Amino acid sequence: PNITAEGTYTRYNESKSSGTGFVTQPESATTAELRLTQPLYSGGREWAIQRQARLQIQGETQGLEGATESVMLSTARAYYGVLKANKDLEIKTAAMKRAQERLEVADARYSVGEVTKSAVLRARAELAGSEAELLRATNNLENSKVLLARLTGIEGRFAVSEPPAHGAVPLDTQRLIDEALEHRSDYARLLLQEKAATESIQIAKAGFKPSLKLEGVYSWRDQDPQTTFFQEESVYGALRLTYPLFEGFLRKAELTDARSEFREAELVRLGLKRNISVQVNEAVNNVKVTDALIEAFRRQVAFAEEDYSMVFEQFKFGVATTLDVIDADTTLVSAQTSLASAVYDLEVAKLNLKFVTGTLSDGAVK
Repeated sequence: PNITAEGTYTRYNESKSSGTGFVTQPESATTAELRLTQPLYSGGREWAIQRQARLQIQGETQGLEGATESVMLSTARAYYGVLKANKDLEIKTAAMKRAQERLEVADARYSVGEVTKSAVLRARAELAGSEAELLRATNNLENSKVLLARLTGIEGRFAVSEPPAHGAVPLDTQRLIDEALEHRSDYARLLLQEKAATESIQIAKAGFKPSLKLEGVYSWRDQDPQTTFFQEESVYGALRLTYPLFEGFLRKAELTDARSEFREAELVRLGLKRNISVQVNEAVNNVKVTDALIEAFRRQVAFAEEDYSMVFEQFKFGVATTLDVIDADTTLVSAQTSLASAVYDLEVAKLNLKFVTGTLSDGAVK
């Protein structure tokens, strides 16, 4: 029900009386009115508005859940970015140590006349380059930590540890798509928006139907001078039936607009449904490819480590040249970096697969 209060004060230019002495118009009049209105029927408009409001609340709740998962994924990416930068720093540190060993060997061989001065200079240049790469890796690690601290609110210096690797994830694409349509908060939100749009149609249709209201009124009046048959107080009740006849085609325009909004909401939902299918397929393919790359990079690292050890021993005894050992070291560093990146990229790919299926917040990150 609605309760409204209304007060009016009217000032007339003069009071009027009839020829028989009855006062027909006072000089001033004051009216106060308290009105209670209870809608009994309005074509279902109020109920449709209430259902629509509930759907909108549920939609905003789904939006909050989606934002939470986005924060989780961003934090996970930054976390694995720190781990990747830390691993790159370890690789560059080991590479600088190998460059130092090559310089020591080159100096020793130069002192006995086995190599020329250019071999020593080349070794020193490679050492300087390794130091530069180490500085870049150190700076990259610091920047990665700054980003992680920004996302998590960590203050001061901190270190990160290696998490346990995620187990194998199911890669049945169709099942994952169905799971995404069931759990994705953004898709659920669009479903609720589409339902809310149907309620807008019901609200617009209610404008074509009659409305019935129950009214109770308390009225108090005062006049100076009082007119004949003046009544100071009155209380009455009424049933008010209203039927709209013509409003300049406003109701028709509102109904057309509501139907247009519904079609728009439906098309947006269908568009997201197709995008979800693409996203799940891409996420599954990324997991598969990255997993295959890891196996290839592991073999490459094993071969590169064996090759470097063999070439470095040959370099010690003058069988291999400086260029040979530098080339072997470059291949080793590249293989180690690629393997480390692939290992962490696989973990991120698994988390991204959970994100696109809407299950990231179901204990995927702890």
